[in-house]
Amino acid sequence: MSTFPDFDYVYVNNVEAYGEFAPGLFFWEVVQVTVRSYLGDRDEPDWRSTLDFMEAVARSGGQEERKAVAFHFLWNLPNRGEPGHELVGELGPELTRVLDRVQHRQPVD
Repeated sequence: MSTFPDFDYVYVNNVEAYGEFAPGLFFWEVVQVTVRSYLGDRDEPDWRSTLDFMEAVARSGGQEERKAVAFHFLWNLPNRGEPGHELVGELGPELTRVLDRVQHRQPVD
């Protein structure tokens, strides 16, 4: 499986802010960082490595990991008309399939 991009600082900030790991809030920040990278912020981890990692998890991760990607990462991507929405067009085939299922309120397998 791919190596998760460098989001250690996001994890540490998450734990310090909430006293424990809050996955929904962690992934919210990962989405924000990914979108900023996609929009050209070179100080953030490269968006392509993040999407590659998420694609690998969606393909071969366990059920809980796949649900985390679906409901904490994909669900929080920018909507049509929001800055960075074009990032959705860069998703790999499995992420695209999972996002479609989530948007149509179908179970994520």
